Amino acid sequence: AQNEQDVKGSKCSISHKLVSIDPSAIPPGSIVDYLGNSLAVLNDGSVSRSLPKAATSAAGGVDLESGMGIGGITADGISLTVSTLDEDDDSSCTTTRPIFMPIPKISEIGLIDSPLVSGITAIDALTPIGKGQNMLVIGNAENDDATTVGRTTNKRGWMVNFLRNVIENNRNDDSKMRCFYGLTSGDGNVRSNLMDQLKEAGIQEDIVTILSTRNHGEEGEGGTASSATISTEKAMTSAEAVAVAATTCSIAEHHALTTGGDSIVFIDDLNLHKSLWDVTTQYLVQVYGEDAVVTADLQGSGSSEMRGYFSGLIQRSARFNLKKGGGSVTLILLSTLPGDEEADGNNGEEEPTFDPSDFENMPEKIKARISMLVKAKVPLTPTNLKKIQIPLPSTSDAENAKRLALQHVEDLISMSDGQIWLDDALAKAGRSPPLDPSRSITRVGVGADTVSCRADAPALRSVVGSLRFEFQQAMDVMDTATASAIVGNQKQVQRRDAFLLAMHQESNERRKLSHECIALLAASRGHLDAVLAEGGLAGTDQGKEAIDGLIEFVESNASGVVTEIESTLDLSDDGKSQLEDAIASYFSKGN
Repeated sequence: AQNEQDVKGSKCSISHKLVSIDPSAIPPGSIVDYLGNSLAVLNDGSVSRSLPKAATSAAGGVDLESGMGIGGITADGISLTVSTLDEDDDSSCTTTRPIFMPIPKISEIGLIDSPLVSGITAIDALTPIGKGQNMLVIGNAENDDATTVGRTTNKRGWMVNFLRNVIENNRNDDSKMRCFYGLTSGDGNVRSNLMDQLKEAGIQEDIVTILSTRNHGEEGEGGTASSATISTEKAMTSAEAVAVAATTCSIAEHHALTTGGDSIVFIDDLNLHKSLWDVTTQYLVQVYGEDAVVTADLQGSGSSEMRGYFSGLIQRSARFNLKKGGGSVTLILLSTLPGDEEADGNNGEEEPTFDPSDFENMPEKIKARISMLVKAKVPLTPTNLKKIQIPLPSTSDAENAKRLALQHVEDLISMSDGQIWLDDALAKAGRSPPLDPSRSITRVGVGADTVSCRADAPALRSVVGSLRFEFQQAMDVMDTATASAIVGNQKQVQRRDAFLLAMHQESNERRKLSHECIALLAASRGHLDAVLAEGGLAGTDQGKEAIDGLIEFVESNASGVVTEIESTLDLSDDGKSQLEDAIASYFSKGN
C-alpha cells in the first residue's frame, strides 16, 4: 500500500525489516501496526510510531540504530520474523512466519471440544463459541463521532466486555491464553473510542492491539482531492485493513503453535476486506474489460474467487491437534451493516404494495421468499418486508448498498461456523444484549455425528437443555399471534420473559459461568415467575435486583458447587440439586 515510510528520520522501503522487538515477542499491552512497529494513539485518534515496548523493558534493550535486539519479532511487508536467543549461545534461531499464511490443514487440526465462556449469558446459552471456532458478529453501523441518543447494538462494546470477561475469568490460571484485537478502520474516532473502551474496561495492558495507520482525510485537504487520489487512498486504506487482520492472525497463530496456548482474536471489522475486493474488481474491469472478472463479482455477489479470498481469513481459526501443540485460535469477526435511515412508519399515509415482478433483479433466495409470501397472501408492503429482513425493491443507491451488504453477509455466513446477530430494533426496544435468536446460531456440535465436538460448556448444557427451541417458540408466539392467542399461550410468554430476565445484562457487566447457570436454572424452574408478576421484567431495576440478589445468595450458600462449576466448567447431578435447593430457599424468604 505504501512505497516508503519515515522511521527515525530515514526513508525505508516497507519490504525492509524495520524494527526488532524483545524476546517476549509482542507482549500483552503492545499497540502495533501490521509491520510490528510500536504505535501511540494520540488524543485525536491519529497514530504515531513510538519506541518499542522492548526499549524500556527490564528484560533487555533494543538498538534501534542497528535494528538488533535480544531476540523478539521483526517484520517486513510479507512476514513476521520471530527470533530467540539462547543466553549460553551467541547464535540465534530465527523462524519466519508469513503474514498471509495458508489455512490450517485437516491433518493439523482436532475437534473443537472446549468452550470459550464469553461471560455474556445470551451468547453462552444460545450461540456458544468453542475454542478454535470462528464466529461472525453482525450488526448495524454506529456513530463513533457523536453521542448516540437511545440504545444501539453497540457491537464493539459487547466485544470489549467479551474480552474483559475472558481475561478476568482466566487471569489466575495457567491456560496460556492470549487475546488480540485487530482494528482495521482508518477512522480516528473509531480508533480513539476503542482505546477508551479498552482502558475503561481495564484490559488495555492484557491484550495486543493491532491498528491501521491510515487516517481519514489523507486523500486531500480542503476537499480538493481528485477522484483518482480518493480512489487510490481507498485502495490503500482497504489493503492495510486486510494486512492488519492477517498480521493479527499470524501473531495469534505463533502463540498457539509455540506455547500450546489459546489465542482469542477479534477482527473489527470485515467491511474493508469487501472494499478491497470491489476496488480491485473495478480496476480489472477498467484495464482488461468485463471479461476479466466473473459476472457474480460485477453484480456484487459472492463468486468462488471471492469466497476463497474471505476463506483465507475466516478459516484461519483452528483447534490444533497434539502434534501441533494442542493450542487454538478462535476468531471473532465483526461485520457491519449499513444503517436504515428511513423513518419508521409512514406518517399515516397508505403504504405502497409491491408486485412480485419488482423483485426480479434480486437474488434467488429473496425471490423464493417472495413467492412464499405471495402464496400465503401476505401483502408485499414495506412494513411486512422489513419485519422479515427482505430489502425493498428500490433503485436508490442507499437501498442497493443495503441489499448488497445483506447479500454479502449471507455469503459470509455460509463460510463461517456460526453468527451472532445483534439487532438494532431489539436494542431500541430495551433488549440487552440485543441478540436475535432466530438469526443467531452456532454450527459447531450440531448433528448426531458430532457428539465429541461441542462448543457449549457442559454446566450450561445440563441447565438449559432445549432452551433455544423453547425460547424461539415463545418468540414466534409473540411475533405472529393475536392478543387473544397470546393470552392462550401465556405460559410460553412467561417462560420467554423469565429467560429474557435471566439473560439480561448491560454491555459492561461481568458474569461468571456459575452466575449464568444460577440465573438460567432459576428461570427454567419457574422461580422468576413471581418476580415477573410484580413487574420485575428484563431491563427494570426490580428485575436486576432480583437476579443480583439471587446470585449473591447462592454463591454464599452453595459455594462448593460454584467452585466446581468455575474449575471444571461442569455441573454434577448432586451439584445441580444443591443449586436448585439454594435457589428455592432464596425465593421462599420472600425475595
